[in-house]
Amino acid sequence: MKMRIPTLLLTVLCLALTASAGQTFFNDGGIDGNDNGFFITGPTFPNPAGSFQDISNGFISAASGAPTKLEFGEWVLNGSTPTSIGYEIGTTAFGTDLGSGTVAQNSTNSVFLFSNGFGYGIYDVTIPVTSAAMTAGNEYWISLSNAANTGSTQSGGWDLAGPSGGPATCNFRQSGTNYGDCGFGGESFTLTNPGTPTPEPSSILLLGSGILGLAGVLRRKLTR
Repeated sequence: MKMRIPTLLLTVLCLALTASAGQTFFNDGGIDGNDNGFFITGPTFPNPAGSFQDISNGFISAASGAPTKLEFGEWVLNGSTPTSIGYEIGTTAFGTDLGSGTVAQNSTNSVFLFSNGFGYGIYDVTIPVTSAAMTAGNEYWISLSNAANTGSTQSGGWDLAGPSGGPATCNFRQSGTNYGDCGFGGESFTLTNPGTPTPEPSSILLLGSGILGLAGVLRRKLTR
């Protein structure tokens, strides 16, 4: 079966636009940095020795697919800079059944914003994550753990989204025991899959003009 050239051109353009679409699985609010943050500490945190705390946020996914990027706010004591962070993604609090990993932090993916009145530097952190696919309408959990920095405390804080937190559900775990609700809403984070960058209108017009020009050449050749 032969496909007419106009139909073929329309199909190509539609596929190009579809491939460019991104997905937002959940947005729990922007970075605040002035009200509260929950500690994320590794097993070497010295006070008390040998204990650690990590934080998990439960949310209802707004999209179906696999997230690839996590953005969140982090508190780090003034004079220190963040060096690494662990993440876990699952279907239960602190679950890892969808994905997990540790990401090195630097000035490219952890951008200093300002110092607050509590002696902490606030960072806008954007890291890649690897996860199995999510289904829109289902509950999932994103967790942060094992924060490390250049200082002696080896801890960070996950910024609370505003004075009372976002719509996500926050759980805190200490030394492996989940103590449940943090007492506030969720921390500041956005979980997305940006996809292919969306072409600007001028780029789309240029692409369309080029394809139409090519179609004209092909049509002349076919009608000779």
